[in-house]
Amino acid sequence: MMVATQPGRVLRPLLRAIGLGLFGYMIYATLFGPYKTTVVHLAIFAAATLSITFLGRKRSDAPVLRAGQWALDVVATAAAVCGFVYIIIGYERLLNLWGSSYLTQLDVVMGLVLVAVALEAARRQSIVLAILGVASCAYMLFGDRLPGVFSHAGMDVQRFTYVVTYTSEGIFGTGLKVAATFLFMFMMFGATLQATKTGDFIMNLANAGLGRQTGGAAKGAMAASAGLGTMVGSSVGNVVATGSFTIPLMIRTGFKRHVAAAVETNTSEGAQLVPPIMGASAFIMAQVTGISYATIALAAIIPAFLYYLSLYWVIHIEALKEGLRGLPESEIPSMRECFHDGWHLILAPVLLFYLLIVESYTAPYASLIALAVALVVGAARTVTRTSLADLLRHLDDGVRQAAAITALIISIGLLQAAIVSTGLGPRLTEIILAVSDGSMLITALLAVVAATLLGMGMPTPIAYLLLAMFAAPALITAGAPVLGTHLFLFYFAIKSGSTPPVAIVAVVAAGIAQANWWKTTIVAFTHSLPGFIVAFMFLYSEALLMQADWLSTILALFTASIGVFAMAAGIQGWCGGWLTWAERIALAVAAVAMLYPGQLIGLIGLAVVAAIYFYRQHNPHKGRIYNATKTNREKAQ
Repeated sequence: MMVATQPGRVLRPLLRAIGLGLFGYMIYATLFGPYKTTVVHLAIFAAATLSITFLGRKRSDAPVLRAGQWALDVVATAAAVCGFVYIIIGYERLLNLWGSSYLTQLDVVMGLVLVAVALEAARRQSIVLAILGVASCAYMLFGDRLPGVFSHAGMDVQRFTYVVTYTSEGIFGTGLKVAATFLFMFMMFGATLQATKTGDFIMNLANAGLGRQTGGAAKGAMAASAGLGTMVGSSVGNVVATGSFTIPLMIRTGFKRHVAAAVETNTSEGAQLVPPIMGASAFIMAQVTGISYATIALAAIIPAFLYYLSLYWVIHIEALKEGLRGLPESEIPSMRECFHDGWHLILAPVLLFYLLIVESYTAPYASLIALAVALVVGAARTVTRTSLADLLRHLDDGVRQAAAITALIISIGLLQAAIVSTGLGPRLTEIILAVSDGSMLITALLAVVAATLLGMGMPTPIAYLLLAMFAAPALITAGAPVLGTHLFLFYFAIKSGSTPPVAIVAVVAAGIAQANWWKTTIVAFTHSLPGFIVAFMFLYSEALLMQADWLSTILALFTASIGVFAMAAGIQGWCGGWLTWAERIALAVAAVAMLYPGQLIGLIGLAVVAAIYFYRQHNPHKGRIYNATKTNREKAQ
């Protein structure tokens, strides 16, 4: 027994030492620049994070399986370290290679080792991404044998190795650069905020502000998840962090189990739209598009507001249907006490936003300063002070989360190499536009299908990066604005976590609620439909992204807000009173019509919503009857 547990006893402190050592190096790189050169910096980062990923996985309880897994983990770790150390030692020669013909046999072998490491890292996190990685390699090597538009000139193993391993279009491409430049430090900032109890402060503040309203438990969960999720950077992580508290609270106040899980699913996902951090994806978007972070963060303000406005109405009407009230008075925190105990915790996120937007600091440097401030202000008061052991535990968790994402994102380089080196990208754009006949709406719908397929079980940054490579060029060619296109794809990359058939975020929420995961997924998808209208508006109205004059922006915001309400009302069956099916369909159609704000069709949609609302205000009980008693419905309204 002692022999079996010995590796774990040695491994835990070793992994923590690697993680904290990596954190220390990333602080050095943020303050003084990458060690020697960018390639060396990326190799150090990749070697450390992949070592943590390979050695840190949970192993089987069966002794034989555990021994085999342990051996595989050691081999994978050794391969990763040797491969990247080889890059570090020979970086000057490798960077100055004029082409694949200058590679030595050892260069080719070590390059193939790194390809195998990237595929193994992807396999452990997402079988879908691993399959895409294998397919990309096969396409580069054997694509010349394919017929038609998918055929390319082909390449031998030496050129394949050169492209994938020793250029900036492969393993050392956009994915790894994003992970090392943006994701890591922001995940450490999020871990620091959790250590200083910023999450508890946000949750208490949300319940203090919204707890008394109809369906107050769900509305408080919505606000808490929005505040926490922008720091957590993962929809699943947000569900786990907030859902363990909010889901039981919603169930206890009358929400059905699968509905409570669906509410938490949607609110946790939407948090990645919330500036300033946006789950770190805003910085990925800046890297991919060349648009400044400040422009992206400002553009996301209205979409985030509209997303949560749609959820607010869906939750409100759901509570009306069930005759639910707010939280019991005994469970509503005092707003004054919340601010008294935690006002100082807001300083770090506000400082981060200021440094990024106003001072235009680089993302890693701004997050490092904000991280330091969060530690100082957290330690300044007893109520938020954390022990060193607890702080180290949170930082260790942050490093592990960053390592898991890096394990996924490093294989993005294989896809990037396949698209660039074979000319597949332009051909994919031509194929998509041929299918859609150049229609922006049909191209967007195809992109939604692609988002659902590519996003199955993947973190949002990974899904978005894939969509940016595959779908963005076609949408932009079809006439969509660049910023609107990328926010549109980002939105559906977020929502892929709750879209059937995989719906990993909904599955986790259903597990916490002890609910049927399929019902949870269907309800989460249905509740998201008003937000889908907003996403399509990104393509048709740049005013919603603050890319127009103030008058146009205010008009677009007003129209979109009414459209969101109309779709929520049509889905849930209430608009000032209970609706018939004909009225619900009319509201849904009117909401779609508001995709064209300022045009005649949009004005007609607005008139339909107003007519139905005022009619139902005076005839509230002539529509569809729900399972709540009439008395409860009347009280709730």
